Amino acid sequence: MRFISTKNNLGKIKNALATLALGFLAVGSAQATIIDFQAQSNQCNAELTWVSDGAQDISNYEVQKSLDGLNFTTISTVRRGVSDSYSFTARQSQSQVRYRIVENYRNTEPTMSTVRLVKTNCNVGIIDSPAIGFYPNPYLTSAGGDLHITLENESAKMLNIQITDITGRVILQQENELHRGLNQIDMNLGNLTIGSYLIVTSADGLAPKADRFIVQK
Repeated sequence: MRFISTKNNLGKIKNALATLALGFLAVGSAQATIIDFQAQSNQCNAELTWVSDGAQDISNYEVQKSLDGLNFTTISTVRRGVSDSYSFTARQSQSQVRYRIVENYRNTEPTMSTVRLVKTNCNVGIIDSPAIGFYPNPYLTSAGGDLHITLENESAKMLNIQITDITGRVILQQENELHRGLNQIDMNLGNLTIGSYLIVTSADGLAPKADRFIVQK
């Protein structure tokens, strides 16, 4: 059997091998991405939830907002938790705001979620309590660790946190002094049994706000 090689055939072979090599490189360097980002209005709040497909080199998430859809500012930074599911509540005094999540890595470039628009009927200037987020949700007792509560504070001085069951019975409570800017508060929930709970937060006498979270094994 005789093989015939031409320059054209050799060129095609080289191109095919190069394409195959690039394919392997692309698979080997794949990053985690935010696979589900949702945002919805809840009275004067924007309720944000997102899920990442997970990666060991994720460092944190930035919650960003924009009034014009072009210029985004970071309103909070959320550290990576045990779970890949996150939630964040942003106080929204503007009639409409666009939100996105930036997923930051230690060794590679960040990735961004899609942009979601949230509309509310609140008037500018009537909301001055901090925007509060917490993670992980669900909280996994088998993983241990703390429930992390984050907020970007402008003027409040104290934050009261209550963990209640769905009937309103207070199970845990603590008061925290706030500083201006980004705050993070950690609560150990290792003694909670499996089920649904509420985290109730209030700042400086303002009406309390309740968010639901789940405890799992």
